[in-house]
Amino acid sequence: MQSISRQKFVFAPPRKEGRNKVFRALAARLEHPAPRFVETRLVSLLVIGLILTVLALPACAPLIEQTYSGPTDECGPIEPSEEDIRFLLTIGQDLFSKPEWVKSYTVEPYKVSFTRRNDTESAIAYGEYLMYNCGYGQAELDEYFSDAGFAIIFANYDRYAQTNFCEQGSLALYEYDLVFEGSPYLARYWVKQQSDTRLLVLMLVFPDESRAVLDTYATRLFPDLSSCSGQP
Repeated sequence: MQSISRQKFVFAPPRKEGRNKVFRALAARLEHPAPRFVETRLVSLLVIGLILTVLALPACAPLIEQTYSGPTDECGPIEPSEEDIRFLLTIGQDLFSKPEWVKSYTVEPYKVSFTRRNDTESAIAYGEYLMYNCGYGQAELDEYFSDAGFAIIFANYDRYAQTNFCEQGSLALYEYDLVFEGSPYLARYWVKQQSDTRLLVLMLVFPDESRAVLDTYATRLFPDLSSCSGQP
């Protein structure tokens, strides 16, 4: 049976400099490098060398079919494909392009995730692209997006409370009020059924006083369901 792990994060950058040091240490945990997918000059040179080698082969040389040789489950590869990675990393690509947004991403079995951290705005964006090779149903959705799952996500906060839930077609939105070290924050957590085997998750956390800025980012990302306000 496929199992996708939940991780406990601190999604609330503190506003005071003394707290920034604490947050940077905690946020560093989110930034797990994925060396196989990091573009480096050495990798580029190796790729160029491989291309030159292929071009040097005689025209009559038989083509070699490339096959996946990594770990699999009963329905296919468990490692995200390059297409999966590219798809997630293009989410909000222009929106988080300013240098204030510090970017990182992680690749692991059944999941690609990214973090976008902005200490200037005291804001965090977090995304996941989840793989269900054999498909998913209501039982899998209920298990992953349960009260226990959100308790893991918000375990490092002083308090958290769900304030709203709404959905539109294949897109759902959870809204939360958070408190971290005495400061109030707002969280919006979207879940989109991207396909029969893929789920997209995106969360934004901003200070309560920056609700208008949160609205702007949310509208850019999900114009049809930026918040639950006004939703039936």
